[in-house]
Amino acid sequence: MLLLKKTAQYWVPLLVVALAAGLILLNLQLSEQFLYQDELLPRWSAARGWMRDGTSPYSEQAYQEAQALYDQLGYTAPAFSQGRFIDLVWYVFLYIPFSFLPYPIARAIWMTLTTAAIFFSAWFGIDLAGARMRSLERVLLALLITCSYPFFKLILSASILPLFIFVLLAACRSALAGKGTSAGVLLFLCVGMLPVSLLPAVFLIIWLNARKQTDALPVFLVGLVFLALTSLILFPGWIPQWFTSLIAAQPRFDWLDTPLMRLAAFFPGAVVPLAAALHVLLLFAMLVEWYGLAENDERRFRWKLMLTLTLLSLFNPAGSPAFLILAWPGFLIFYDFLQEKWKISGKIIFWTILLLLLYSNWQVFLRTQNWSSKEATWVITALPIAALVCLGWTRWWAMSSPKPLRDA
Repeated sequence: MLLLKKTAQYWVPLLVVALAAGLILLNLQLSEQFLYQDELLPRWSAARGWMRDGTSPYSEQAYQEAQALYDQLGYTAPAFSQGRFIDLVWYVFLYIPFSFLPYPIARAIWMTLTTAAIFFSAWFGIDLAGARMRSLERVLLALLITCSYPFFKLILSASILPLFIFVLLAACRSALAGKGTSAGVLLFLCVGMLPVSLLPAVFLIIWLNARKQTDALPVFLVGLVFLALTSLILFPGWIPQWFTSLIAAQPRFDWLDTPLMRLAAFFPGAVVPLAAALHVLLLFAMLVEWYGLAENDERRFRWKLMLTLTLLSLFNPAGSPAFLILAWPGFLIFYDFLQEKWKISGKIIFWTILLLLLYSNWQVFLRTQNWSSKEATWVITALPIAALVCLGWTRWWAMSSPKPLRDA
């Protein structure tokens, strides 16, 4: 054991490289066997076209090239983008390195990045919840979440969102550690892809400023200005082109499908007013909890951050299952609570609930064989609701109890 620790600087990088190579090879095989939805292809095609001959990512030519690739490779276009490039233009820079590779290899590498993003998002979720897990429990939990439904489907579809959700959670972790500069950088990198992340950005900046970490806001704003100016220089006139591409993909607002709208749909006679009331009520409740944020200690900040992330998963505009990653920290707070109350029995209860939740999602998939981007109502609402129950149950314990486990 001592020898392993002394030589860790040599064998750990080799192990990481070997693991990454193995995952890439595995993802190459999976890409050939599961020819379903593909989110990376229009981004890869747009970046390649711009690097090759200066084609605008939003042009009809770029769209036609992406459609030709879909027909050639056998994948289907995402329902939301319809195979068009509709990201903000500066994200083209992210896909440029992949555009130099053959698409199957680029896709396998991106699937590996998506896998790593989901795994480490779960790992960071444990940190944000303050759950005092052993290393083996952490690894097991992160692996279970990564391989569970619907996250494995996000990997197979080369989803884009998990990487940016990981960046958002990394920003939360940096803020919790008092690293305002890194939090500001991470926030401006993900805000264009996740517009709803403006809420946690405001939340984190308020708390950091109260801790005299005032560099987060300038870094965040300067980063956004830099990306905007750079994109205007390299892609003049991209804003109307982006808007045109977005309207071509989604001419109506049919894509709006938040989990709260799904819950409201159980009452067909009052869907619209009930959905609006749920959104307003939960947003108001979140803002009420934000009151006094600047004066809160770390314990209160941590609970309110998990509440904000959980509600963000319910405000998810298109109902993407990727946002479920944000609800895991709120659910994981239950681990420490149960462990403090009932020791080993508490751990058994937590793992039983966790496995039942994951099993229920798998059962939904096995029953429906749903490979589309639109998930069943149970899948996108069960975890956020469970997280809200856990947060409500542990509110006093997490914020006001004299001896919470993590501070003991």
